[in-house]
Amino acid sequence: MNVDRQVLVLHEILRKLSYTLSSAALYSPGHPRVEAGISEILDPLRQFLSKVPELTLIIVKDDLLFQGKPLERGPQTLRVANLLEGLGVGHIKFLAGIEAADLRLLVRCARGQQPLAALENSAGISLGTVDAPSLTENGSGIPLDSFEQLDGKQLEELKSLYDGIGEKAQIDMRQMLGLVAGFIAAFRREANPLLALVPLRMIDDYSFSHSINVGILNLAQGMSLGIEGQLLHDLGVAGMLHDAGKIFVDQEIIQKPGQLTETEWGIMQTHPSRGAQYLMDQKGVPPIAVITAYEHHMRYDLQGYPQTPEGWSLSLCSQMTMISDTFDALRTNRIYKDSWDLPKISGRMLEVVDAQLNRYLVVNFLKLLAEHGEKLPELPPDDTVPAKTCYCE
Repeated sequence: MNVDRQVLVLHEILRKLSYTLSSAALYSPGHPRVEAGISEILDPLRQFLSKVPELTLIIVKDDLLFQGKPLERGPQTLRVANLLEGLGVGHIKFLAGIEAADLRLLVRCARGQQPLAALENSAGISLGTVDAPSLTENGSGIPLDSFEQLDGKQLEELKSLYDGIGEKAQIDMRQMLGLVAGFIAAFRREANPLLALVPLRMIDDYSFSHSINVGILNLAQGMSLGIEGQLLHDLGVAGMLHDAGKIFVDQEIIQKPGQLTETEWGIMQTHPSRGAQYLMDQKGVPPIAVITAYEHHMRYDLQGYPQTPEGWSLSLCSQMTMISDTFDALRTNRIYKDSWDLPKISGRMLEVVDAQLNRYLVVNFLKLLAEHGEKLPELPPDDTVPAKTCYCE
């Protein structure tokens, strides 16, 4: 079943699910109309799941995302999205082998007759709930009084977050959201986000420091564009978790000093999808972080990886993360390359706008660097930027 056909069947499933949930609200979950609706949902759902092992939908406010792309918004998708979001559901999976009993349980949970936890016993439906608190600059977490005065204890607290990810454990989202809130508060006091990158350069753990730096640079970009509130926090979290999938790649491949073999490169290219799946199964991870983990190597022209179906639309967060990722990868010493200075990095980033990176976001990013005293090359006219391949892990 191709993607277009999948989307058509999916809209039919959602139409019937919306009708069934509405009937349960008007009558009762056990009413004959509800039972008839469940039967009508089951046939197309099983048809869908006969081709793939699961159907996953991510809920982002008023949108339902399928394979990282919002479904066309209509009364049915809006009703289902609003109901699931109101219940605190971040994503829902329908699994092969689903039975009518699983759908009955979903309807009862959606209408408050049973707690969502009852679905933990379902073999056909799995929910991911958004139960981590939304933290602001005044929220709890790691206090950051000054970027230049991060002490050993604070750095160890930061690193403990990533040690858990490396062990494929449950992510402590309360601590991570608190960390993001601390960075945002420090930005407002010091007004120079680049200071945050200095102490972390000294940590002898590239995966850890790179992930923190990408989160910091995402926040800096977001604040420069006027993004505030929960979206800004989610942008920082997405940057910090963008490379989570590398925990599933052998370290010998990640740290290999020479060129990867075709087989090794194929393994490396699985890390976005594996990272998105890992984050999807974590409690409280913002949906946009899942999408960003999946999309951050797709490139602006969609010629990267994973390959995308026709009509794919990259999220803004993913486009910003590509810029942060590229900048920090180029400025860092690795076993297989020396670090680049800022003029060389910015020149290379300008070379790949419209191909790898979003032109307007790159210009904004370079202006942000310039505002904080970094000397950058003059921006070229729009029609003189060549498209070359840019190094970015």
